[in-house]
Amino acid sequence: MGSPGSRRIRAAHLTLWRVEMMMNRGWWLGGLLLVALGSVALAQTTEWLNPSLNAGQFTDGPRGYYRDNRYAVGADGAEHTYGGYGISLPPGSDVEGIEVLLRVQKHTSVNCYLHVELSWDGGVSWTATGYRSGFTAGSWWEHVLGGASDTWGHSWSPGELGDGTLRVRLKAENAARVDWVAVRIHYRQGISQSLTVTPLLVDLGVLTLAHYDAGYREVSPSQRISVSSGTGWSLYVAADAATWTYTGSEPPPGKPCSHLEWRVSAFGPGITSPQTAYIGLTTGPQKVAGGTAGMGLWLDTALRVVVDYDTVVPGTYELRFTYTLTSP
Repeated sequence: MGSPGSRRIRAAHLTLWRVEMMMNRGWWLGGLLLVALGSVALAQTTEWLNPSLNAGQFTDGPRGYYRDNRYAVGADGAEHTYGGYGISLPPGSDVEGIEVLLRVQKHTSVNCYLHVELSWDGGVSWTATGYRSGFTAGSWWEHVLGGASDTWGHSWSPGELGDGTLRVRLKAENAARVDWVAVRIHYRQGISQSLTVTPLLVDLGVLTLAHYDAGYREVSPSQRISVSSGTGWSLYVAADAATWTYTGSEPPPGKPCSHLEWRVSAFGPGITSPQTAYIGLTTGPQKVAGGTAGMGLWLDTALRVVVDYDTVVPGTYELRFTYTLTSP
């Protein structure tokens, strides 16, 4: 597996837990410190979006809004623009590519073409890069121009895709019927890579003779862990010390860190390879789970402390352990 510390993402490093056990009071306390957050990006794509605005020389221009076989007609040399696509990208997104889909057919016996350009300022300026669709025969034909990493020669900001700014300009070469002028945006959404744990406090209640008879005290679920990441990830846990720190009137019992056992008790979509059986903490990293890129991916953990008369004597016990998020 290799040490996750060698691939540790400081932006997602979490120091967790100050755990105490008061034998004379019978309670535990958990605390949390989130060190830092970083930022990564996740590739996203909109659906094919319909226009709601049009202007120009085509006949029945609004008929280019939907894929419904009702068409606008552009005579040879006619120009027309479409806009109003309702595009709203998350803040901090980067536009990586734009595609334009044309559903067209020739209007006369002569094959037709459409020349396409984009504007980012409502039609004042137009992209240096434009496209000429392949020839269109008598049946309906769908042409996709641009691509997932094609910005048409312009560096786009999300604000330039708004209804008041983005325009698609068509120029007919020979007469064309236009049924649909759709747009699809490829972008990277900024995601803060984060690791959070709730609740901050975990109360194990009062130890009883039943816990000594059973050999453990369990809280399930104990906490929920949430991960946001723009890449695949792995989560590890390790104890900071081999034994619990003891404060009390008895000789230190040397309670090992492995007497705090943990497992993943529940998890949602996007979580892979969770540790679902109880294992004891060690000072070496143990994999809690892995996951896919996404936001708000969650898993629940359960904790179980070994209770016996040799290592649990009256006093206060403290153990710290650390979660580390790595990629992958």
